[in-house]
Order: sequence, then C-alpha cells, then structure tokens
Amino acid sequence: MFFQRRHESNMSKRQYTRRTDEERIADLEEKISSIKGRIEERERRDSPVVKKWDRVQKTLAVFAQLAMDHDRADVANSVTAFVAGTSRQVDELPKAQPKKREQREAVEG
Repeated sequence: MFFQRRHESNMSKRQYTRRTDEERIADLEEKISSIKGRIEERERRDSPVVKKWDRVQKTLAVFAQLAMDHDRADVANSVTAFVAGTSRQVDELPKAQPKKREQREAVEG
C-alpha cells in the first residue's frame, strides 16, 4: 500500500560490451611499450640536459614576454624560434658519438 514496487521495466540494465582477448592483449602490449619508453627515458645518458630543459624553457618564456612588454617583438620571436628548435633537439635521442680515428702519418721515403 504505502510502498510501491518498482517494475523491472523501469530499471535500466547496464549495457556494455566485453573486450575480446585480442583487445585485452593489445592494451597490455601498449602498456608494456609505454613502460619501456619511460625506462629508456630514465636511462638516457643526457638526462641532466633533459631535466634542466624545462627550467630553461620557463626562463626563456619569461624573457620573451619581457621583450614583448617592451616593444621588442623581434627579440621575442627569435627566442621563441630558438626554444622551438632546441626543444625538438632535446627530445631526440642522442646519436652515438663516432670513435676518434687515430692519426696515422704516412712515412714517405
């Protein structure tokens, strides 16, 4: 009387699709590759350069804004271009240094 029962037709059932085994495997492989990427990032030989780059970017952004505030758009644009180019270089993995060749002097005689 006082309590009305809810009809099951009013209650919405939860609809979802179950992931296949292949989808689950693909997700796990993606996680593994991202973890491997983070490990490689940590083990980079130039990691001090990468770590300091964020601070340098912030400092240069402040400098570029100062240049804009003092009507020096040319300086601000140069700084921005420098930051963009250097950022790409910092993000790349360093190339292996070639071994130094020994200088051989040809003995003529």
